[in-house]
Amino acid sequence: MRRPWLLALVLVGCVSDPQDPKTWIKKLDDPREGKDAIRELVRISDPAAVEPLIALYRKNKDPELLKAIAHFKDKRAIPLMTEALDYSEESCDNAATAANALGNTPDPSAIDPMVKALVKSLPIKTRCNIVKLEVMKALQKFPRDPRITDAFVKVLLTSADEQDFFINSNAAKALSSFGDQRAAPALVRGLFMTGRGTDIFQPCRVALLAIGQPAIAPLVQTLKRENQDVEADAKKFEFPPGLIEQKASIILGELRNKSAVAPLLEALTKKDEGLAAGAGKGVSSHQSEIVALGQIGDPETEKTLIGILSDPKRNSKERAAAAEALNMLGLQSSLPALWKAAQTKFISGTTIDPEAGAVAAAAVTGYSRLAEAEGANVTMPKVPEEIADMNEVMENAKKRLELAKQCKKDQACYTAALSDKDGIKAEKAALMLARMGQPGLIELSKHLNTNDQDLRRIVLLGIAQYANKSSKECIAALDKQIEIDHTKPPLRGLVEEMRAVQAEISNR
Repeated sequence: MRRPWLLALVLVGCVSDPQDPKTWIKKLDDPREGKDAIRELVRISDPAAVEPLIALYRKNKDPELLKAIAHFKDKRAIPLMTEALDYSEESCDNAATAANALGNTPDPSAIDPMVKALVKSLPIKTRCNIVKLEVMKALQKFPRDPRITDAFVKVLLTSADEQDFFINSNAAKALSSFGDQRAAPALVRGLFMTGRGTDIFQPCRVALLAIGQPAIAPLVQTLKRENQDVEADAKKFEFPPGLIEQKASIILGELRNKSAVAPLLEALTKKDEGLAAGAGKGVSSHQSEIVALGQIGDPETEKTLIGILSDPKRNSKERAAAAEALNMLGLQSSLPALWKAAQTKFISGTTIDPEAGAVAAAAVTGYSRLAEAEGANVTMPKVPEEIADMNEVMENAKKRLELAKQCKKDQACYTAALSDKDGIKAEKAALMLARMGQPGLIELSKHLNTNDQDLRRIVLLGIAQYANKSSKECIAALDKQIEIDHTKPPLRGLVEEMRAVQAEISNR
């Protein structure tokens, strides 16, 4: 007699469970269902699939299999992934997948194979550069290790004649996430490296700011023209006069550490070779050194800066830089010297002296940016109507001073002015808020998302000058805005500036 219930049991027992990984593991070798089996095992995400997938990959090296194994982020796959890093032109896609996977399962045993993959010599233009990029991304997820830093330094310093210069740039960016002082000398050298019409000054700058105080010594050595590597590069590549001192002092100013004051003052006693070379032949080293002193903010430098501003024998670029530096220094006691320089005569009959005009313009701008309400009751120098540029400078100065008189020390008033349609008033508001300390900086951080790029730069300038690692709101706001803007090419410069400011204040 037939038993229907027994037949039903037999039939049910023959049906495979699609949620059971064993169902699909059995089908991995099936030419017709193997691809579906891989997809289903990834969907189920049961770790039981890892070893069968590894075994099959060892047989056929299928890239889709390696991606499937990577999906599980399972440490059992680390030996396989490190093996895949030994790549050729035919297998670099698999090596890139393996590098990404190792970043998701950081294990010390993977460091040496990853370093070997990173420093491997390749043709300049090769699709296998993707492996180096993925390895660099992955290694940033590992705990700090000297082997990693040394590998990035080697990549950073490789000539553009030997590798795609884009790799150098990415190495510098990666080093900024480490903050390892071992990399400081190489990053200083990287400030001057170029390749295929571009440079890596910006990512090296950010990385040096992330390192902080330990970066000062190699920068001072460079400023003093005692850095043998940089000097050799300068001779080989014919750096324009003043360039070495200029770039070193820019970073020293942004590090805002008083230990750099004495070397900068000493540098100012030496001849400015860039200015001496003439227009288009060199860059002014003194200009950057003077601004750096203002950024560092040591009150003891006020006398020196006023002396430069007030000296008619000084080059106009130096005097204008001193006006900017005094504004950054932020001392109201500098106002009389700035105002006196603002009266500099630049018109004799019908002849205009552009250098004297530059000093007057810089001084009146510096005065109006620095002055509080008590210093705002001044009468602007008269300028003939036909000199449009200077009239605009004077009108802008009036707007700044009018806002100072209106707001006095009222934070709410300056906060409201940040949204003024007049960019000059918004600029003055940003500078005044920055000088008010933490409450003002919090208000500034709320305006990092402004669409007005000029205003955003002023906001960044204020945050950079006065914030530090205790300014949590500023750091968080920078994080958020970088994440929003980093995929927008027109904002690339602003994003890099935000990264620099974030690195700077996080280390102070």
